[in-house]
Amino acid sequence: MLTQILRMDKYRDIALVGAGGKTTLINTVVEGIRKTKKILVSSTTLFPEPEESSYDFIDYSFRDDYSLDSIQEKGVYILCKGRTTDKFRVGLDREELEKVADAFDNTIIECDYSMGRPLKGFRVSESNIPVTTDLTIGVLDIQSLGMEIKNENIFHLDKFLDITGSKIHGLVTLENLRTIVDDPMGLFLKAYGKRVLFINKVEKELDYVFSQRLLEVIDLSRIDMVVAGSLLANRFSVLSGKV
Repeated sequence: MLTQILRMDKYRDIALVGAGGKTTLINTVVEGIRKTKKILVSSTTLFPEPEESSYDFIDYSFRDDYSLDSIQEKGVYILCKGRTTDKFRVGLDREELEKVADAFDNTIIECDYSMGRPLKGFRVSESNIPVTTDLTIGVLDIQSLGMEIKNENIFHLDKFLDITGSKIHGLVTLENLRTIVDDPMGLFLKAYGKRVLFINKVEKELDYVFSQRLLEVIDLSRIDMVVAGSLLANRFSVLSGKV
């Protein structure tokens, strides 16, 4: 179970960054502890309208003038501050999340966005991870390897090009993915706590082979644990390290 791999009994406050499955990862994790824990799910940026089945309580217009400590029911609590014109939810400020974290058994916060694209570049102004974070999970889509480098596939394309030195209409290489993981301005920009690389969409044997090749070239001294798996199949394995 992914909650056990991530040791969410020990690491209460989780931040997610990257692209290629953050929302699905959140839903997978919370289902494992939903009946026994009081869990906050929110964002420091924009996030899609949640499915009604994915939460037990939602506040669409959060204000910090009431206490969440008095609510003891277990389940998933979503806090946001309205919506944009294109129906994305507006997350909370980092400071607001830091204040309410103690009212929950676990917090799972999405700290950047990718607009549904499988890969992204990273802006300094975008990443806003709470300092209370125990575990930062960087999500990487292994099936982005070999896809065309263009705006339709990569969010913040300009930053991706800057970091990787790649060219528009080229193909994403293993070296590009390594740079995204290793570069201080990449996936773990402004990370707090332990660092976990989650290689997602390992659906076929070839995906696993490419995940192993990526493991061989990234700087493991900067990452506490590498997990590869399929959120669709609910299948995961630890490739390196532990938390």
